[in-house]
Amino acid sequence: MKITSPHSMSDKTKIYIIDFEDSFTFNIATELYAYEKEIVVVSHQDFFSVKIFPIFLQKIKTPIAVILGPGPGNPEEYREYFSNIKELKSNSLIYLMGICLGHQVLGLVDGLAIKPSQRPTHGGQVKINFDNINILVQRYNSLAVFESQRSLKEIQIRQWVRGVSYQFHPESIGTENRPLFFKDLLNFIH
Repeated sequence: MKITSPHSMSDKTKIYIIDFEDSFTFNIATELYAYEKEIVVVSHQDFFSVKIFPIFLQKIKTPIAVILGPGPGNPEEYREYFSNIKELKSNSLIYLMGICLGHQVLGLVDGLAIKPSQRPTHGGQVKINFDNINILVQRYNSLAVFESQRSLKEIQIRQWVRGVSYQFHPESIGTENRPLFFKDLLNFIH
């Protein structure tokens, strides 16, 4: 389903996936369809438009999730959305998730640095530790989030009270234990 006007938004929708023009967006939707939640994929231009975004915020009455999906390019290109993203992050009824580019955008919103990755990887697996479990995850990125411009350590995962962001693709076939990465989101909207 595509949102083209405020009237096309459903009160039953539980997960909104913001599409930054990346085919992996639909892999995320496919991964989440298994949980029988109503999902809407909407382009970033439409979602953050002055026509839709304010009404979207007004219509939220129950817990929902917004996923800032992956995409090509540099997260700096999306600075015009930063105030809207801050509103999403501060809303107690919204669980916010960022994946790949979405992770980088959220990092910039929070004042972190974006630099070339020390290990640019497009389609390769890397080992991470998540919930005290070593897991192989699939990465597709040449930019990464760092604490500062001088920092050498890439941030693969960021978590806060109502959200999480991942530099890797939790929905990818190359990621082990995929449901683990969506657990908190699904618990929030349940």
